[in-house]
Amino acid sequence: MFGFGRNKKSRSSLALVDCRDASVQEAKNFPLKIGGGESSYKTDIDMPALEISETKRGTFRASPVDSSAVVKINGARLSEPVEFSDAATLQIGDRLFYLISSCEILARARAMDVSKWLVFYAESGRIEDEVPFARLKQSVLSRGLNGVGIAVCPRNFELGFLFSAVFSDADGSASNVLVPILAESASAVTCPLCWLKFDVGDAMSIAVHESLRGDPVLGPAEMLRFLPTSFNDDGVPLDPAGMPSPDIACPHCRKKLPPNYLELDRRIFSIVGAPSSGKSYYLSVLIRELQVSLYKNFGVVLKDLDPSGNMLLTQMKNSLFSAKKPEDAILAKTALEGLMYERYPRFGKLVALPKPMTYSLSHDGAPETSIIFYDNAGEHFEPGLDIEESPGALHVASSSGIFFIFDPASNRNFKNAIGDYPDPQLTIDGRLDQQDTILSEMEVRIKRILAIEPSRKIDTPLAVIIGKCDIWRHLLKEPVRSPIVGGKLDMSVIDSNSALLRDLMLSLDPSIVASAESISSNLRYFALSALGHSPQTLTDGPCAGKIAPIPSKIHPIDVEIPTIWALSKSTDLIPLTDK
Repeated sequence: MFGFGRNKKSRSSLALVDCRDASVQEAKNFPLKIGGGESSYKTDIDMPALEISETKRGTFRASPVDSSAVVKINGARLSEPVEFSDAATLQIGDRLFYLISSCEILARARAMDVSKWLVFYAESGRIEDEVPFARLKQSVLSRGLNGVGIAVCPRNFELGFLFSAVFSDADGSASNVLVPILAESASAVTCPLCWLKFDVGDAMSIAVHESLRGDPVLGPAEMLRFLPTSFNDDGVPLDPAGMPSPDIACPHCRKKLPPNYLELDRRIFSIVGAPSSGKSYYLSVLIRELQVSLYKNFGVVLKDLDPSGNMLLTQMKNSLFSAKKPEDAILAKTALEGLMYERYPRFGKLVALPKPMTYSLSHDGAPETSIIFYDNAGEHFEPGLDIEESPGALHVASSSGIFFIFDPASNRNFKNAIGDYPDPQLTIDGRLDQQDTILSEMEVRIKRILAIEPSRKIDTPLAVIIGKCDIWRHLLKEPVRSPIVGGKLDMSVIDSNSALLRDLMLSLDPSIVASAESISSNLRYFALSALGHSPQTLTDGPCAGKIAPIPSKIHPIDVEIPTIWALSKSTDLIPLTDK
């Protein structure tokens, strides 16, 4: 192996970058061949494809070797010698490479991430999506585009392949030009509402002046969305009537984004469970317990980043903890079209998506981190529900932590083991235990979205939460211990608690263990109780027959622990005990 020359003018070496695995090979002896047994680079391309030589002008010349081979340089079919200089795209059949002689460009190429590819407009550089390579074609065609003017490239790199050249069986009539992403478009942002990618520079502002009420997409009741062209002295966009307009919106769904969303580092936490598993109670209690525990134990401040967007969760939390009577503490389930969902325009149609609940984390003046919770209706993971028609589960594949809530009160084996415990949740008839099916469907969805093999595991932290532990913890061989000691999180306690709970699950419902452990290599089991007591069945009034918490007995048990564990895996905010 050898290095590049000291400056950009040196053409003594040429690197071949494989877009399949981001591997880099360098060669300095010319002419050199790509493909075939005499290839100067080690490739699995059997037939001779092209030969590359140096020119007196300091450029390179690519010449075809086998006329039957489909070889494209910079998107054009290689039928006669073509010159290129610093970098070129190379396509041999369905294999994609970069040819790079510039040390600056090669340094950037070494940082590319081929697990995700950007879809962008070649002329403007505006990013349209970020998906695994296997989903590039679907991403473009599902938008009603024919691929003209579209280019693709690996994440963290800025030189693209023309979409029409990569996904066309034609000879390759694309113009002979390497497609760059504009510098200001090198980073894509995901909308937390519709889950489409957009470039920061394409974010829209929301007009303030009343004369600008009415948006062509959202209707007459909404304020106009616009691309700002003028700003005040503080850099705040001005609407067409000259009013400062600090709020921003996604250019796709045009919905208002949480404050400071573009500036903050983001962590997504997805909550998944079967219908009626207690997700709404869990999330309502979690926010309160997390605020207390994070500040008390670690000095981390959890704040409401989007009071209007979080309003429903705040109301649920207040209803639960300020209730005087059991009937006042009843929370509605997360229905597929319920209050925790909103319909957003996506690819030209309205679809139901879960509302993000956005909070910020800060510690000792360090830059804030935003955390976003999603409470998914269990129906979103029922088999047969089309992911494009109801894409509410898309956030799970991009999560920094997935919380699967297992409800032992709906599991026959758990109920048999618990016995005659006086809890009305154990006597509900007609409940279908489909928790293993939902967990398996979640695995299928995640791996489909990420375009990974069924046998491959993700490394996203997955917490299997065994809820309502107040009614079954006597089944454990020994009690779980608190993992927070002296202002630090003890991972050894997390691990020992997890092993204890895994043994219990393995004895009562091994299908949950098998399904969970086929999803993630970073899995832990947790026991908690959102209410900390057995609720009661109401006997009179408009809520007669419903099960309700007893406000005076609400005493949450370890509700915040799974989130703190997940935060420790994705941030530096949670100090760990020394090993």
